[in-house]
Amino acid sequence: MGDAHQSLQAFIGTDHTADEIEQIGERIGIIVHKLKFIPDSQRTKVSYVRETAPLTFIQDSYVDQAIRLAGGIPQTDPTQSGFAPEVLIILSDKSSVGTLLGELPVLLSTSFWPDTGAVKNNHVFVVHHPEYVRTPGLHPADDVE
Repeated sequence: MGDAHQSLQAFIGTDHTADEIEQIGERIGIIVHKLKFIPDSQRTKVSYVRETAPLTFIQDSYVDQAIRLAGGIPQTDPTQSGFAPEVLIILSDKSSVGTLLGELPVLLSTSFWPDTGAVKNNHVFVVHHPEYVRTPGLHPADDVE
């Protein structure tokens, strides 16, 4: 429990009051508790990209940890064997959501994307807010949920 507690505390960050840290820890703890009996083989594979044009895969320890806490398995390297995301999260900083939404159909119809569970099952999500799933400690419970 010590390592897990320290890891969770590092994920939450220190820019919160003691009450906020407790509430955030409880919210994340509920999620972790509900997922603890699901084996890794049944967890959702999640990929995330920073931008769509050009497609920019990233590896971010904060996003990876949020995905793990939410019960997923991060997949950040499309050249890796077994790359088959069931969920795709696009973390966009584009000023225009319209531009981003215009790029998505082209992107998701090329390369390997049409064959992924994420595209086949419409599990493609756009996060278009600079504070969410980007800034460690700012909204940790929301990022996991």
